[in-house]
Amino acid sequence: MSADAGSGRPGTNVLVVGSVNIDDAVRVPRFPGPGETLSASASDTALGGKGANQAVAAARAGASVRMVGAVGERDGSAMLAALEADGIETDGIARLEDTPSGRAFVFIDDAAENSIVIVPGANRAIPEAAVREACRALGPGDVLLLQNEIPAAVSRLAAGLARGAGALVVWNAAPAPVSAEELVPDADLLVVNEHELASLAALHGVAEADVDGLMAGLARAAGADVICTLGAAGAAYGVAGGTGRAAARPVEAVDTTAAGDTFAGYFAALSDLPLPDRLRHALDAASLAVTRPGASPSVPRRPEVELLARTPFDTTERNTAR
Repeated sequence: MSADAGSGRPGTNVLVVGSVNIDDAVRVPRFPGPGETLSASASDTALGGKGANQAVAAARAGASVRMVGAVGERDGSAMLAALEADGIETDGIARLEDTPSGRAFVFIDDAAENSIVIVPGANRAIPEAAVREACRALGPGDVLLLQNEIPAAVSRLAAGLARGAGALVVWNAAPAPVSAEELVPDADLLVVNEHELASLAALHGVAEADVDGLMAGLARAAGADVICTLGAAGAAYGVAGGTGRAAARPVEAVDTTAAGDTFAGYFAALSDLPLPDRLRHALDAASLAVTRPGASPSVPRRPEVELLARTPFDTTERNTAR
């Protein structure tokens, strides 16, 4: 991809290979129990899917973004339009005639926690040819961003091609892998939360007692840098030989659905920044996202994040962003 690919913005070129969903979000006072019926206070339908969310985040962070994925021919037009509205190049997203788009049913309770059920749909049928075509344009300085809502074989193909082209491969291993067949061995950077960290570490035979030990063991076993988001505590990192913690900004959470995707997309997009600034912007973007409802619609734009980043805060306080 050239520096003016996709949206035409300068900055990092990011290729996202991942999921595109129709998100049906419902607000409930609490999650229903077995056999229980609850009344919802609100509902909404919008663009979602970890791939799409992260593509939007990277674009709003200022990167030139191209996406590879798949949607249904009959129900995917609105999702494509939403991506294109953020300047994301969608030529690599297949329109499948006989398969519906992926769909996510999202329940958000009064504590801003969420419970999600996903129907993969077209996300299971991303054409290999589209992946190969998109990866031909990658080169040194570009970033490939992957998640775990599409077949692992597709992610592994993209990662191998991107690494061969000299691009940085970032894998947000979410949802957490449950078997070795889901691993992406060519990742340069793993972005995980605590649950995903534990799952990945176990699959690599690492059995330390705490986050720092798990991160160090996973980094050695996988041959990759690791960032672990810690919710209210911010993030722990082991990147380019440096290790440490970055605090999260205190906020009043409304909906945590896309916080992790916002972090991953921003971090991937801001590869031109020093690590402390990159982490600060990614954490602040996630903090802003949880103050708003929805998945992709909640992702902030870079001027908002830069303004917030200039505002000091007490690093002993905590927020709920994950």
